[in-house]
Amino acid sequence: MKKQSLLIAAIFAITAINAQNEQKKINNDTTELESMDEILVSSQRFGSSRANTTRQIEVISAKQMQLAQQGTLADVLSQTGQVFVQKSQLGGGSPVLRGFESSRVLLVVDGVRMNNATYRAGHLQDIITVDQFMLDRTEVFFGSGSTQFGSDALGGVVYMKTRDPKFRDAKFGFANANANFRYHSATSAAISNVNLGLSGKKVAWIFSSTSSDFSDLRMGQQHHFSRWDTFGLRKYYAGRINNRDTMLLNDNPYIQQGSAYTQNDVFTKLSVKTGNLLHTLNAQLSRTGAVPRYDRLTDMSAGKLRFATWDYVPQNRDFFSYSLLVPKKDGLSHRLILSQQNTEVGRVTRRFGNVSELTQLDKVGMTTVNYDFSYNVKPAIQIQGGAEWVANKVQSSATTRNVNSGEITGSKNTRYADGGANTMSSALFANAIYVIRPNDFILEGGVRLTHYQLKANFTADNFLKLPYQTAEISSLAPVYNIGLSKKMDWDGLFFKASLAAGFRNPNVDDMTKLFESVPGGKLVIPNKELKPERTRTLDLGFRLDRQKIHLEMGGYYTRITQLLIDAPGIYNGDDSFDFDGQRTPVFQMGNSALGYVTGGYFAAKIQLVDGLFMDANYNSTFGRYKSGEKELWAPIDHIAPDHGRLGLRWSSKEWQCEAFMLFNGRKIRREYSPSGEDNAQYAPGGQTPAWQTYNARASWQVSKNFAASFAVENLLDLNYRVFASGISASGRNLVASVKVSF
Repeated sequence: MKKQSLLIAAIFAITAINAQNEQKKINNDTTELESMDEILVSSQRFGSSRANTTRQIEVISAKQMQLAQQGTLADVLSQTGQVFVQKSQLGGGSPVLRGFESSRVLLVVDGVRMNNATYRAGHLQDIITVDQFMLDRTEVFFGSGSTQFGSDALGGVVYMKTRDPKFRDAKFGFANANANFRYHSATSAAISNVNLGLSGKKVAWIFSSTSSDFSDLRMGQQHHFSRWDTFGLRKYYAGRINNRDTMLLNDNPYIQQGSAYTQNDVFTKLSVKTGNLLHTLNAQLSRTGAVPRYDRLTDMSAGKLRFATWDYVPQNRDFFSYSLLVPKKDGLSHRLILSQQNTEVGRVTRRFGNVSELTQLDKVGMTTVNYDFSYNVKPAIQIQGGAEWVANKVQSSATTRNVNSGEITGSKNTRYADGGANTMSSALFANAIYVIRPNDFILEGGVRLTHYQLKANFTADNFLKLPYQTAEISSLAPVYNIGLSKKMDWDGLFFKASLAAGFRNPNVDDMTKLFESVPGGKLVIPNKELKPERTRTLDLGFRLDRQKIHLEMGGYYTRITQLLIDAPGIYNGDDSFDFDGQRTPVFQMGNSALGYVTGGYFAAKIQLVDGLFMDANYNSTFGRYKSGEKELWAPIDHIAPDHGRLGLRWSSKEWQCEAFMLFNGRKIRREYSPSGEDNAQYAPGGQTPAWQTYNARASWQVSKNFAASFAVENLLDLNYRVFASGISASGRNLVASVKVSF
């Protein structure tokens, strides 16, 4: 869809609403629209009114997540039209914010950072380990969030807030229970969730468990967006017959054989009141079966499949935290969070025709201490700040297994430093909001100072026989943000501006990883001399917030210095290395580039008439980098094509009905980054055609205790693949859900 048609539709709707407001009494049903009084937890760590933020923020409530009826949280984000999501496999989902992805987008759950020392710069799937059923809301904070949240928040922050147990004025006992069942036809997916709550005056507890079973994904069969009609068809897959790898013919090439996986998630939270203090214990566990790396399983070499096996197994996440909340007294409140997160990620790979299977297992333990305070100096001045301490311990191991004999032997071919690695960061930060005139003129400013250390150890007989045994860095990163929000002459219209500095510390993945980025074409080896990436982002925009309309539009410019990119390197005097049976060029990460990302956005939520709502958004990003003064500017990686959404929703006491279109613009070949991270080899003709999907869904609250939901996604069963993804998107998908409450 073209920009002009969307803007014309939005302008027409805005005009209609303003005419309505002049001619009839204002309706008070604004529950479907955002409000300037809404509290945003991502804007400031302790929470702040939307009126007091100078930044672009999107909120996805639990009600919206339930209506979306998606398989994972990554899919929920993609349905907004404002967050672009890349997938290398069905069990994937890598959010892209303003041209930044993975280790340059910060994930936060319940006030604690999820990004650990092994978050890579490529594509990630960690967000799917956060169960959507346990969330109260998800907030997407666009632009640098380093002052509030530290390293990695260059493109923004995805803040996930879990549900809190509810106290009640009764004896401790059963409070509520729910059972959710969901079916997706495109993956024959069965998703079930049960949750219950017990509560009383001083103690409250909730428990949730979700089981997801996804079969192989069926792609669309109507070739509408590309002249390569056979692109993405899965003609062959690897099987093993009589102890020999065999290319098996796929009975239905529209079924992406080798994409199925399972996942189980458990969440529980216990809150206890002692006097005025609130204590909360929080536990989250996520377990997956083998998650096939679908893109690699489709790679071909010399007319044969390149891999017989490529699985993420295990892919586990554990989260435990204790928080203490001291309520506000004399304008001052405190919160302390102690947390421990443990992740296990295994990569099991075997070349087609090879009997040796390599397992690389990485374990990360991350300990975090967060202290936050909020102090109302005066009614017009609020200061929020605190301290953060984060320590990561990374252990990498590797083994090989003979698939015929079953014999297992140790291997030095670890993904990261084989002697282990540790990082530690400590930070102090503060942010002040000065309300010069309530709901009129706001000033905001903040600073943060972070000290960071990393040490990685390599054994003398490490896989690459590196000429050093340790790699260390130490850095100090000061950052800041300043902003203002000023009400204009037109009622409800605000002008917003902000300038923010951001940073990303090199992590264990950057410094010590051995990774074949482009099969047979690029082998990235460790580099012990890295520095933090730094950004400065200018945001300018307008926000209109009225009784029946919420509109936001603006532009931004981010300048990046000391950008980490991989460049041709030398290993033991040679520019190539024999890796996995193939001579492969050597590359190393380095702070060898500068770049910029710029773009604009438009988002509107409008109440057309009582119960009928319209939403529309459009997002455009452009980015370039160069590695030297004499070099030419080249496309930076992870820059998504123009994308957005246009939808209508009807809401009543019993019904929620929605029809919407998701769309992406074209990404031509010359706009792909030369780094290879944009995965041109997995795109039809090396480029991404523009596409649109048409979708409809409804939720019916049959009774107090029973609700049913239905959806049809990709109604026309169109064949398309999302930019930089290694798996084709779902074809026509029929969704049915039921919820039973007690």
